[in-house]
Amino acid sequence: MVTKITSNGFDSRTSANLKLNKMSKIKKVDEFVSYSISTTFTKDLDLFQVKATVWSYVNERENGYNNEITETELRFFLNGKHCNGLGFRELYEKLFGANKFNKFRDDLIVEFEEEYFKQSPYKIK
Repeated sequence: MVTKITSNGFDSRTSANLKLNKMSKIKKVDEFVSYSISTTFTKDLDLFQVKATVWSYVNERENGYNNEITETELRFFLNGKHCNGLGFRELYEKLFGANKFNKFRDDLIVEFEEEYFKQSPYKIK
């Protein structure tokens, strides 16, 4: 017997059975709700300003939410004008010392992420 596979991938021998099974009830067994969220914060450091976007992935659970930060992006501004990231790094290290920028950046990221969790409405209950 030759089996014909149709364009939608069904075996032609079972297509009659599939039509009969359409009458069976479909039961929903689970639903997973998740959100991709971006939250923007600013911090004024007098000489310059920092704008941080915290990207997070949130999904509902029985006892609240699972809330995970996936990325934190920092942008720097002087006198309200956006600075090129490498240019700002160079300027920062000329002002405050070589190899000081990475610690400064990492400390800012921690500070913004802590603030995100404080202000986020998506908490474990």
